[in-house]
Amino acid sequence: MANREKGYSLVELMVAMTVTLIISGAVMQLIAAGQTAFSRDPQLADRQQNIRAGMDILAQDVYRVGFGVPQFAQVLTDNLDGVGPMGSGGAATDEIEMFMAADCPPVEVCEVSGVAVFTKELLSSSACYQFPALVLMANENTWGLRWAEAPGGANPGSKCAGATPGTKGGTANFPPGQAPLVNPPGGFAGWNPPPQYMMLGQAVRYRVNLDADGVANLERSAFGGQLDMDGNSTWQIIARGVEDLQVEYQNGAGWQDEPGVISCGLNCVSPTPAELDTLVRRVRMRLSARVTGGGQLTGESTSVVGTAVRGQLVTEIVPRPVSATLQMYGIVQ
Repeated sequence: MANREKGYSLVELMVAMTVTLIISGAVMQLIAAGQTAFSRDPQLADRQQNIRAGMDILAQDVYRVGFGVPQFAQVLTDNLDGVGPMGSGGAATDEIEMFMAADCPPVEVCEVSGVAVFTKELLSSSACYQFPALVLMANENTWGLRWAEAPGGANPGSKCAGATPGTKGGTANFPPGQAPLVNPPGGFAGWNPPPQYMMLGQAVRYRVNLDADGVANLERSAFGGQLDMDGNSTWQIIARGVEDLQVEYQNGAGWQDEPGVISCGLNCVSPTPAELDTLVRRVRMRLSARVTGGGQLTGESTSVVGTAVRGQLVTEIVPRPVSATLQMYGIVQ
């Protein structure tokens, strides 16, 4: 009898195995891509959120820089170009420091000595004036920024004429050993006229700094990076994973790496076009952030600070007080 049992030939078996391997490989590639996207997308979203949050806070401060300060004062600090750690762009990171008053209303100053300032309003009655704090004192030409604290014991007040009815006015002491952050030449003795008003002040400074885990973060201090009165650090992390900060300043001559010197000095009533050109009209900030999670991800780039998935955000801000000054003299931004 003829044998009717049949099986697969070797060729058929090889073809079937090859097709199965091709299909399985394609399926595995799809699964791997899905897993990578599942891991990568949340980290990318977190990076973008960090860098946008950091830029928003930085931009708000730059927009207000110079608030409460005389018109022709340089309120941006020089010599902060390339002073930080190496950034992902191959250059050292910049820092930026800016001076401004806080939102608390000004109080009239009637007397200043080497150790205290006296005001017509009773400072302890204001929820804004919580000491110790930085205070900004100014007249129409001169300004200074220094630490102040409430006087010990009962508030002695001052002998200010026209003080708030029922009070002797307010007093804030300058603690010994605390150097002024901004001090005009000659100190208070060189002021003519003397300080006319006081506000809570800010010396806002930004830097890129590595934390204990080696992660680069964008940090902010409202006190110029100084320790507070109790000796504690005033730096706060604003955005994690930000590894590069580059800052440029635009004046009448174009973009510069430093804010420079404002040539219109004290009692500058009629500035020349050249003097107006020294005002910083626009500030450009560039932040670069990296994904802070572990694992190898697609889209990585290699730089001097390592391999990572990176993103960059650039913005330009016109400081509002400077814009108002330029418009006053017929210069449109």
